[in-house]
Amino acid sequence: MPDERANSTARPPSDLGDLTIEIRNIGGISEAEVSFTPGVSLLSGKNASNKSSFLRALAAVLGGPDPQLKSDAREGFVRLQTADAEYHVELTARDGGQVVSDANRFSDLGELCELFVALDETNPVRQAVVNDGDLYELLMKPVDTEAIEAEISRLKSRKDDIDGRLDELSRKEDRLPTLRTRANDLRREIEAVEESLDVKRKAIAERESDASPDDEEGVLDELRRKRGERETVRNRIQTQTEALSSLRDELEEISEQTTELQPSEGSRDIDAIETKIEQLHHQKQQLSTTINALSPIVEMNAQLLDDEDDIPEEMKSNDIVSELDPSSRTVTCWTCGNTVERSEITEQVRVVQEILEEKRDQRGALTDRISALKDQKRRIEQRREERERISERKRSIEAEIERREERLEELEGERSSLTDDIENLQAKAEEADDGDEELLELHGEVSSLEYERGQLENELEDVEAEIEEIESAIAERDDLEAERESVTTRLREQRDRIETIERDLVTAFNESMQQVIDRLAYENVERVWIERLTGADGKTHSRTDFELHVVRSTDDGAAYEDTIDTLSKSEREVVSLVVALAGYLAHEVATEIPIVVVDAVEMLDADRIRGLLTHFEQHADYVVAAVLPAEAGELDDTYPCIRTSSSFTAET
Repeated sequence: MPDERANSTARPPSDLGDLTIEIRNIGGISEAEVSFTPGVSLLSGKNASNKSSFLRALAAVLGGPDPQLKSDAREGFVRLQTADAEYHVELTARDGGQVVSDANRFSDLGELCELFVALDETNPVRQAVVNDGDLYELLMKPVDTEAIEAEISRLKSRKDDIDGRLDELSRKEDRLPTLRTRANDLRREIEAVEESLDVKRKAIAERESDASPDDEEGVLDELRRKRGERETVRNRIQTQTEALSSLRDELEEISEQTTELQPSEGSRDIDAIETKIEQLHHQKQQLSTTINALSPIVEMNAQLLDDEDDIPEEMKSNDIVSELDPSSRTVTCWTCGNTVERSEITEQVRVVQEILEEKRDQRGALTDRISALKDQKRRIEQRREERERISERKRSIEAEIERREERLEELEGERSSLTDDIENLQAKAEEADDGDEELLELHGEVSSLEYERGQLENELEDVEAEIEEIESAIAERDDLEAERESVTTRLREQRDRIETIERDLVTAFNESMQQVIDRLAYENVERVWIERLTGADGKTHSRTDFELHVVRSTDDGAAYEDTIDTLSKSEREVVSLVVALAGYLAHEVATEIPIVVVDAVEMLDADRIRGLLTHFEQHADYVVAAVLPAEAGELDDTYPCIRTSSSFTAET
C-alpha cells in the first residue's frame, strides 16, 4: 500500500519537542529510557516483552490510570521530559498494595485520558465496540450534564429577571406622560395657592394697618405659630401612619415565610444525620481497605497469567502435557507455596474480580448515600439559618412597630393639646378685637393655604423624583437589552451544547471511519457509520442513543446492511480505535493532551497499521504505537522504531 501521508493535512510541529520517558520498576520493566520525536513512533517487541507495561506507564504520566509497580520492588516511577518541563508519577509499596507517593502529571484529565488517549486493549471504548456495549454513555461520559443544566437554570433565571425589569420599565415609561402632566398641574396649583396667599396676606395687612393693642398682636402671632406647629404635627402623624402600614404589611409577609419554613418531622435532628454519615464513612473505609488489599493480588496474578515471560522460572512447572494443553500448566503459588494449575488460578482471579466489582459497587452506593445525607444536612442547616434570619427580622420589625405606635400616640397627644391651645387663643383674639371674626378667619385661611402649599410641594417633589428615576432607568435600557440578548444567546448555546457534542461525535466518527475504510481497503465493507437516535418525535427515547451500522457489498456490487458482530476481529478493532479517536476529536482532547498511545494492533498487517497511524497522525502531535517485530520491519522505513530488546531492562 502506498504511503498516503503526503495526501494528509499537515500538522504544525509540536512545541513540546522530543519526549523522553524514563521508567523504573513498573510492570515487568526494571529500567527503561526512551525518546520520541513528534509524529508517529513505533515500539517494537515480541509478545510479553513489556510493550504494554511501557505504554501503560506513559499513559499514567499523561494523566491516565496508575501503572502497576513491579512485584519485587518497593518503589518505582515513570518520568516524562518535554522541551520545557518534567512530569512524573512515583509509586511506593505499602500494606500489600501500592500508593502514589508523589505525582505531577501532564494533565489532570484522567477520564479523558483513560477513554481517548490510552488506547490499549482494555480501553473502555474499544471494549464497548467489540462487546456491543453502550457507546453513548462512554462517549458522552466527560460531558458534565449536571453543570450544563445548572448553567441553563442560572441563565434562565437571569433572563427572567431582565425580562421582568424590562417589562417594569415599559410600564413605568407608559406612566411618564401622566406623571409629567401631573407635575405641570401641581406647579399650576402651587402658583394658584401662592397667589391666594398673597391676596389673603394683603387683606390681613390692610386690616392690621390700624393701630392694634400690643396684646392683640401678641395673641395673633401666637395663634399663627400654634397653627403652624399643628400642621407640622399633622404631617408627622401622616408619615408615622404610612410607615406603620408598610411595616405591618412586611410583618404579615414575614409571618407567612416563618410558617412555610417550619422544620418538618424528618429534618429536625442534624445530630442523627451526622452520626449516620460517620457510620457510612466507616463502612466505606472498610470496603476501601478490602478493595486495596484485593486489587494488587488480582493485578499481579493477572499480569503473571498474561505475560508468560514475567513468571520467574522457579515458579514454573511445565511438562509435555502442559505444552499440549496450556491451561494445564502449573505454577507454584507465591502466597502458599503449593503447585496449582494455571486454570485454577485463572478461576480464582475471576472470582476475586467479581468480589472486587461487588465491593466497588457497594462503595459507590455508600458514596452516593453519604452525598445525599450531606445534601440533606446542608439543606436543613440553610433552612435553619433562613428561619433565624427571618425571626430576627420579625423581632426587629415588631420592635420598630411598637416604637412608632408609641411615637404616634405622643403626636396625637401633641395635636390634641395644640388644638386646645388654638381654640383658647382664638377666643382671646375675638375678645381683644371686639369680635373681628373676619381677621381671624383670614389668619385661618392663610394657615390652611400654607399647609396646602406644603402638601402640593411634597407631592411635586415625589413626582419629579419618580420622573427622574424612570428617565434614568430608560437610559440604561440599551444595556439591559444588550445583556438580555447575550444571556439569550448563551442560554441557547447551553441548551444546544449536548446536542452539538453528540452531533460532533457522530460527524467525527463517520468522516474518520470512511477515510480509514478507504485507506485500509477492506473487502466488501462499504461503510461503517453511527446513527444518532432520538426518536421520530424526539420523545420516544429516554435519551439519545448511538447505533453502529455496517454496510457491506456483494461481489456484483449490491449494498446491504449488516451488523457489527459480522466483522472480523481486525475490522472490529479498527472500528473501536476510530470510535475512540472520534471522542478525542469531539472533546478537543488534543488541546490538553496532544499524544495518543495505541496498543494491541497485532491483528493488522503492516500496510493497514500504516494507514491507521497515518490517519491518527493528522489529529495528534505524537502517536506512540506498539507493534510486533515482523510489522516493525516493514514500517521502520516510514516511522522511527524503538526495540524493547535494546531499550528495556526487564525482570530476569
